[in-house]
Amino acid sequence: MFNLEDCIAFITNKYNKEITELFNQRLQEHNITRVQWIALFYIGNNEGITQRDLAQILDSNESSIVRLIDRMEKENIVKREKDPTDRRVTKLFLTEEGMKKRDEILPIGEKFSKDCIKGISDEDLETFKEVLNKMVKNLNK
Repeated sequence: MFNLEDCIAFITNKYNKEITELFNQRLQEHNITRVQWIALFYIGNNEGITQRDLAQILDSNESSIVRLIDRMEKENIVKREKDPTDRRVTKLFLTEEGMKKRDEILPIGEKFSKDCIKGISDEDLETFKEVLNKMVKNLNK
């Protein structure tokens, strides 16, 4: 008989939610969310990334990204610029304040990741990644 507690989709979703919540808690004192943290990372590493590309990376719809960027723009950490060759395209850049914020918060993610995998061997971690990759490939067949 099917048992939800043994369902891999249920298990991975449960732990993903818990890890996400714990990461958000660590970011809370810096007045930033996990999604903003990820956006700062990608915008900072890809100067001029488009809102559409950021939406794809964040697996989000464009209207959600517009609201996210609106908030970040109000906080003066991101600025928008129209592409001079295509006015329909909006490119994103970090402001000076945004660069400072990114430099302040990126180590939080690095420490969180290290804390998360503490006590797990490199071999076990690699196996974990391979198993997740195989599961996704199985479902995409």
